[in-house]
Amino acid sequence: MAETRLLDDLYFIRPLLKKLEQPYYLNFDGTNSQWNIAPVKDKSNTYTIKHSNHKSALALAEGDQKAYLSVQNDEVQWEIKPSSTGYFSFTVAGKENIAVEVDVDNKDKVPLGAKQPNDTNQLWMFEKVDKLPSPPGTFTTEFFPLTARKAAEEDYDIIVVGSGVGGLVRTTQKKVLLLEREGLTFHSHCLNTARPVDLVKDRGQHNDFFFHRFWGKFDIVKCCDKCADRCGGKNFDWCCNESSPKCCDECCNKPATGWNGGPMYNLGGRSAAWGLFIPRIHDRTLEKHFPKVIKDELLATYYSKAERLMNLSLPRTEKMHRHVIDRLNADGLAAVPNSRVQWNWARIASEFQPENNYNFAQGAYSSIDKILEIALGKENEGVGRTKADPNVQIALNSEVQSLIMDWSKTPPIAIGVNVRTLEGDCVPIYLKDGGNVVLSAGSVDSAAILLRSGGDDWRKKIQDHRALQVTDHDIYIYGSSFRYTKPMDRELYGPMKLQSYLNMNDEPTGPVGLANMSIDSSSFLPRGVAEDSKIPNFIMAFIRECKLHNKNTIEIDSTTFKPQVTIRRGERATEKELDIMVKLTCSAMDTIKRALGATFVKDPPTSETLYLAPLGVVAHELGTLPMKDPGSEDSRACLDDDLKIVGDICNGVYVCDLACFPFSPEVNPTLTLAALAIRLSRTLVDRTRVTASSGKVCVVNHSGATVRIRVSNLAQKEIQAWRCDHATCPCTPPAPWVYGLPTAEQRRYKYEQF
Repeated sequence: MAETRLLDDLYFIRPLLKKLEQPYYLNFDGTNSQWNIAPVKDKSNTYTIKHSNHKSALALAEGDQKAYLSVQNDEVQWEIKPSSTGYFSFTVAGKENIAVEVDVDNKDKVPLGAKQPNDTNQLWMFEKVDKLPSPPGTFTTEFFPLTARKAAEEDYDIIVVGSGVGGLVRTTQKKVLLLEREGLTFHSHCLNTARPVDLVKDRGQHNDFFFHRFWGKFDIVKCCDKCADRCGGKNFDWCCNESSPKCCDECCNKPATGWNGGPMYNLGGRSAAWGLFIPRIHDRTLEKHFPKVIKDELLATYYSKAERLMNLSLPRTEKMHRHVIDRLNADGLAAVPNSRVQWNWARIASEFQPENNYNFAQGAYSSIDKILEIALGKENEGVGRTKADPNVQIALNSEVQSLIMDWSKTPPIAIGVNVRTLEGDCVPIYLKDGGNVVLSAGSVDSAAILLRSGGDDWRKKIQDHRALQVTDHDIYIYGSSFRYTKPMDRELYGPMKLQSYLNMNDEPTGPVGLANMSIDSSSFLPRGVAEDSKIPNFIMAFIRECKLHNKNTIEIDSTTFKPQVTIRRGERATEKELDIMVKLTCSAMDTIKRALGATFVKDPPTSETLYLAPLGVVAHELGTLPMKDPGSEDSRACLDDDLKIVGDICNGVYVCDLACFPFSPEVNPTLTLAALAIRLSRTLVDRTRVTASSGKVCVVNHSGATVRIRVSNLAQKEIQAWRCDHATCPCTPPAPWVYGLPTAEQRRYKYEQF
């Protein structure tokens, strides 16, 4: 995050401006521009600024019309305040209503002007003169050598912030820069690497070990002390799950102990350890809560493209599996006739078995794979190493603090990003004219980047567009160990992971839920109630849909500039919905007893014992910068149908992560996000389509290197000559293929006859 205090050191001082052809540094006599900045003891944000080669100090010259910077021998104290953008504004101590600014047209004098709401032309960079030595080379730096400072030497057509599923990068003729906050954690999805298994009370999914080890933490606004005491040490917000909540109105449904999840700051984001369930959002949910054009294009085109990209895989179905699934469907519909439950294999983003001999299975999907393909490049004989796509640049350990806005335009236009380096410096990276920024940093961080880009009025305008309502849906879980009557049957049946949509009430147009069933598998869902994975386990999990919660919000801490998240649960499940979930769970357990000969250790669930999982448990928080929800009475939206921030706020910014969702659906949103990312890429980068006209040959080079092409029509001439020689030969009957190109069999006949 932003450095909130300068150290006693030598600095260059320059304004944050793109308009200058050459960097302009605050200087003493036109050449010397190094300043010794020292904190004033016991005074916050107060410093002295002296020239490095002279006794003179930076001071203020009072004029008739305006105050200017000057130098004098007396020591002057300056107030240098950090900004949420990542830079600083400064003024003479005690004059908070004015700030040092830059006049592009007259660089001989540096004036002080009235403090601007968005610090327009009043932000300054303090760059250390002595840079830290470069760290030794690593695997990461070998393949990702680009630093933010080096990247800042060029301008870009598109800057993508974040490398998760929403930050998909495609090869393009446009110049693209991908910025990732931290480094390379795994080469690919951690399920493809070594991992601990069979731990007592192991988490439901083996990659949970990594996710819980490497995730970051959101700053969650918790209950007040009084309400926290009332909870009496109960588990995560259980007190608010009672029929009559004991918390005050302000704290009701807030997490009492924190957030049971968090971001992963690394190449690939949470796709490095998460997101393998890829069901589609139900058609009914898409119809009600997503813009029509997006619904239509997802169903017609982009869901299929995303499934191919993510290696959608379904297990091989044996007769015994089909029998179990058929019985579950029949018994489930008998237990809850209007549920429309139809169990089938869970849709997983992984190739478990290769289709061809001697091929490796591709394994679990993550966006790291595609990014590494771009970074690793190729070796071409005679050419040497070439990048897979020289137009796509990737910089790791580059935290985007804020956007650079041109506030002289109405609405303001994004012209670049402010990047925090490992050394703590803030580096501006600019767009080309007409370029765009794509925010894919996650629901919380994308919103925070946008909020930090301007002042209070700017933040209010964003919030007025139904923004910042970070929301997570409820998940109800039941788990129990079981035993096979015949122990050998465990090997025979193997693990089964099943999913089904269901109606959450008797209305055919009512809310939709998703049921996930795990029979003797290390579940992809949290199972804190399950025992050692050496023992067969049964887990049932229900995901409910949820509208965005209008009392949830994100604020920027005025000191640290980190996002503070206030999140509450949405409407709780009704008694009818709980009854449906309990009946389907009990029905499934009865079916498994009969079909598999299983004996469960625990009693079947009741509406009181069905476990409500903590917020954030599966990292589905979303909705902070949403599209329009047609099913909501609130017609406001931050994004248009192309995921572009609406013109009422700004221009040149797109959002493609879970922040863009207008509604919390009943499924894992990963597949939908990947589909939206592919769709957005078609918006930002026009596809090159070449139509071959008559008499022309089109050649496409996919090699990644320069190639030579020789085009000849000699083959056609030889065929035509042969036709002329033999089609009219009096000793040979006319061949049936003389009016078209001969097939392989016909060519063999030709050589036999002639």
